[in-house]
Amino acid sequence: MHHGQATNWKREPWVWMLISIPLAAVIMGVVMITLAINTWSGLVVDDYYQQGKHINRVLARDRRAFELGLAADLAIGTDGVVTIRFDPARPAPPGDDIELSLVHATRPGLDRSLQVHRIDSRLFTADLVLLGQGRWNVYLQTPDWRLTGSWHSRQPNRVSLLPNYSPE
Repeated sequence: MHHGQATNWKREPWVWMLISIPLAAVIMGVVMITLAINTWSGLVVDDYYQQGKHINRVLARDRRAFELGLAADLAIGTDGVVTIRFDPARPAPPGDDIELSLVHATRPGLDRSLQVHRIDSRLFTADLVLLGQGRWNVYLQTPDWRLTGSWHSRQPNRVSLLPNYSPE
Protein backbone atom coordinates (compact mmCIF):
# COMPACT_ATOMS: atom_id res chain seq x y z
CA MET A 1 0.00 0.00 0.00
CA HIS A 2 1.34 3.37 -0.99
CA HIS A 3 0.82 6.29 1.39
CA GLY A 4 0.99 9.87 0.17
CA GLN A 5 3.32 12.32 1.77
CA ALA A 6 1.77 14.07 4.79
CA THR A 7 1.21 17.80 4.26
CA ASN A 8 1.08 20.56 6.80
CA TRP A 9 -2.53 21.52 7.64
CA LYS A 10 -1.66 25.22 7.23
CA ARG A 11 -1.09 24.66 3.53
CA GLU A 12 -4.51 23.12 2.84
CA PRO A 13 -7.00 25.59 1.28
CA TRP A 14 -10.04 23.60 2.51
CA VAL A 15 -8.97 24.06 6.11
CA TRP A 16 -8.78 27.84 5.69
CA MET A 17 -12.15 27.93 3.99
CA LEU A 18 -13.74 26.01 6.85
CA ILE A 19 -12.10 28.33 9.40
CA SER A 20 -13.09 31.50 7.53
CA ILE A 21 -16.86 30.91 7.72
CA PRO A 22 -17.21 30.85 11.54
CA LEU A 23 -14.51 33.53 11.86
CA ALA A 24 -16.51 35.86 9.57
CA ALA A 25 -19.64 35.18 11.64
CA VAL A 26 -17.84 36.08 14.87
CA ILE A 27 -16.42 39.29 13.37
CA MET A 28 -19.82 40.36 12.03
CA GLY A 29 -21.40 39.57 15.40
CA VAL A 30 -18.91 41.84 17.17
CA VAL A 31 -19.57 44.61 14.62
CA MET A 32 -23.36 44.31 15.05
CA ILE A 33 -23.12 44.35 18.87
CA THR A 34 -20.87 47.43 18.71
CA LEU A 35 -23.36 49.21 16.42
CA ALA A 36 -26.28 48.27 18.68
CA ILE A 37 -24.53 49.62 21.77
CA ASN A 38 -23.21 52.84 20.22
CA THR A 39 -26.32 53.95 18.30
CA TRP A 40 -29.86 54.58 19.47
CA SER A 41 -32.78 54.43 17.06
CA GLY A 42 -35.34 55.96 19.42
CA LEU A 43 -38.17 54.13 17.71
CA VAL A 44 -39.62 52.38 20.75
CA VAL A 45 -42.07 54.32 22.93
CA ASP A 46 -43.05 53.38 26.46
CA ASP A 47 -46.78 54.01 26.30
CA TYR A 48 -48.46 53.21 23.00
CA TYR A 49 -51.89 54.11 24.35
CA GLN A 50 -50.86 57.70 25.15
CA GLN A 51 -49.26 58.00 21.71
CA GLY A 52 -52.52 56.82 20.13
CA LYS A 53 -54.55 59.41 22.04
CA HIS A 54 -52.12 62.10 20.91
CA ILE A 55 -52.80 61.28 17.25
CA ASN A 56 -56.38 62.55 17.54
CA ARG A 57 -55.15 65.95 18.78
CA VAL A 58 -52.67 66.16 15.88
CA LEU A 59 -55.38 65.36 13.34
CA ALA A 60 -57.61 68.07 14.83
CA ARG A 61 -54.78 70.63 14.45
CA ASP A 62 -54.29 69.62 10.80
CA ARG A 63 -58.02 70.01 10.18
CA ARG A 64 -58.00 73.44 11.88
CA ALA A 65 -55.13 74.66 9.64
CA PHE A 66 -57.12 73.52 6.61
CA GLU A 67 -60.22 75.34 7.87
CA LEU A 68 -58.19 78.53 8.43
CA GLY A 69 -56.76 78.24 4.90
CA LEU A 70 -53.14 78.46 6.10
CA ALA A 71 -50.15 77.87 3.80
CA ALA A 72 -46.56 79.06 4.07
CA ASP A 73 -43.15 78.89 2.42
CA LEU A 74 -40.07 78.28 4.55
CA ALA A 75 -36.58 79.33 3.43
CA ILE A 76 -33.36 78.36 5.22
CA GLY A 77 -30.56 80.82 4.50
CA THR A 78 -26.90 79.85 4.34
CA ASP A 79 -26.37 82.01 7.43
CA GLY A 80 -28.88 79.90 9.41
CA VAL A 81 -31.73 82.41 9.34
CA VAL A 82 -35.12 80.76 8.81
CA THR A 83 -37.75 82.89 7.07
CA ILE A 84 -41.38 81.82 6.97
CA ARG A 85 -43.69 83.72 4.64
CA PHE A 86 -47.42 83.00 4.72
CA ASP A 87 -49.36 83.07 1.47
CA PRO A 88 -50.70 86.63 0.93
CA ALA A 89 -53.79 85.26 -0.84
CA ARG A 90 -54.83 83.43 2.33
CA PRO A 91 -55.66 84.62 5.84
CA ALA A 92 -52.80 85.63 8.16
CA PRO A 93 -52.02 83.11 10.91
CA PRO A 94 -53.21 83.82 14.44
CA GLY A 95 -50.59 84.24 17.19
CA ASP A 96 -47.24 85.99 17.50
CA ASP A 97 -44.96 83.04 18.29
CA ILE A 98 -45.08 79.78 16.39
CA GLU A 99 -43.09 76.61 17.03
CA LEU A 100 -40.95 75.28 14.18
CA SER A 101 -39.87 71.66 14.51
CA LEU A 102 -37.37 70.02 12.18
CA VAL A 103 -37.51 66.28 12.76
CA HIS A 104 -34.84 64.10 11.17
CA ALA A 105 -36.33 61.11 9.36
CA THR A 106 -34.05 58.51 10.99
CA ARG A 107 -31.92 60.16 13.72
CA PRO A 108 -33.95 61.63 16.60
CA GLY A 109 -30.81 63.05 18.18
CA LEU A 110 -30.62 65.60 15.32
CA ASP A 111 -34.15 66.98 15.83
CA ARG A 112 -34.48 70.76 16.28
CA SER A 113 -37.30 72.83 17.74
CA LEU A 114 -37.40 76.62 17.96
CA GLN A 115 -39.76 79.56 18.23
CA VAL A 116 -40.22 81.78 15.18
CA HIS A 117 -41.21 85.37 15.85
CA ARG A 118 -43.54 87.62 13.87
CA ILE A 119 -41.87 90.42 11.88
CA ASP A 120 -45.04 91.59 10.13
CA SER A 121 -48.50 90.13 9.50
CA ARG A 122 -47.22 87.38 7.17
CA LEU A 123 -43.48 87.13 7.90
CA PHE A 124 -41.79 85.17 10.70
CA THR A 125 -38.05 84.60 11.31
CA ALA A 126 -35.71 82.72 13.64
CA ASP A 127 -32.06 81.72 13.89
CA LEU A 128 -31.27 78.05 13.32
CA VAL A 129 -28.07 76.12 13.86
CA LEU A 130 -27.37 74.69 10.42
CA LEU A 131 -28.62 71.16 9.92
CA GLY A 132 -26.73 68.06 8.88
CA GLN A 133 -27.33 65.79 5.93
CA GLY A 134 -30.52 63.84 5.38
CA ARG A 135 -34.27 64.14 5.10
CA TRP A 136 -36.18 66.35 7.54
CA ASN A 137 -39.89 66.54 8.34
CA VAL A 138 -40.85 70.16 8.98
CA TYR A 139 -43.72 71.11 11.32
CA LEU A 140 -44.92 74.67 11.87
CA GLN A 141 -47.40 74.57 14.72
CA THR A 142 -49.27 76.18 17.56
CA PRO A 143 -51.55 74.41 20.06
CA ASP A 144 -54.45 75.11 17.64
CA TRP A 145 -53.11 74.37 14.13
CA ARG A 146 -50.22 72.69 12.29
CA LEU A 147 -48.61 72.87 8.83
CA THR A 148 -46.26 70.18 7.53
CA GLY A 149 -43.62 69.78 4.85
CA SER A 150 -40.54 67.77 3.96
CA TRP A 151 -37.02 68.96 3.17
CA HIS A 152 -33.91 67.09 2.02
CA SER A 153 -30.47 68.62 2.50
CA ARG A 154 -29.64 68.03 -1.19
CA GLN A 155 -32.62 70.10 -2.34
CA PRO A 156 -32.89 73.89 -2.43
CA ASN A 157 -33.46 75.39 1.00
CA ARG A 158 -37.16 76.06 0.38
CA VAL A 159 -40.10 74.10 1.73
CA SER A 160 -43.83 74.51 1.11
CA LEU A 161 -45.82 74.04 4.32
CA LEU A 162 -49.43 72.92 3.96
CA PRO A 163 -52.07 71.33 6.21
CA ASN A 164 -51.82 67.55 6.22
CA TYR A 165 -55.59 67.22 5.84
CA SER A 166 -58.02 66.70 3.02
CA PRO A 167 -61.78 66.52 3.53
CA GLU A 168 -63.41 63.34 2.36
